[in-house]
Amino acid sequence: MPQTLRILRDYLAHERRAHGTEDPELFLRARCPRGPIERWAIGDIFKKRVREAKLDLPGHNVYRLRHTFAMRLLTRGVGVKAIGDLLGHHSLDSTCTYLRLDIDMLRGVALEVPELGLRQGASHA
Repeated sequence: MPQTLRILRDYLAHERRAHGTEDPELFLRARCPRGPIERWAIGDIFKKRVREAKLDLPGHNVYRLRHTFAMRLLTRGVGVKAIGDLLGHHSLDSTCTYLRLDIDMLRGVALEVPELGLRQGASHA
C-alpha cells in the first residue's frame, strides 16, 4: 500500500539514520554482529520458537508462512508483482511458487458451464 511504503521509507530515511545506522534493510539483527538478517535466520527463529513453545507443528515451516502470507495478499487483491517484491523475489516464477491455486477460492468465483444442447453421444465437430 502506498501509505505503508511511505511510512517505511520515512522510517529508514530519518529515524534509522537518527539512531546512527545507514542499513537499507528493514529488518536488522538485534545482537552482534550488527547488520541485515541473513536469509536463513527467519527459519531458525521459527524453529526455535516452535521448540520453546513445545508446539507439535508437523509440516509447518517458513515456506508455509510465506505461502500463507502471499495467498492472503492475493485474496485481498494485491498484485503478483507487489507480492513478489514483498517476498524479495526477482522473478515472477519464484513468486508463482507461493501462489499455488486454492481450489476452494476458485469454487467461489467459478461460473456455471452452460448447457450446450447436445444430445448424449453427439459430437462437437
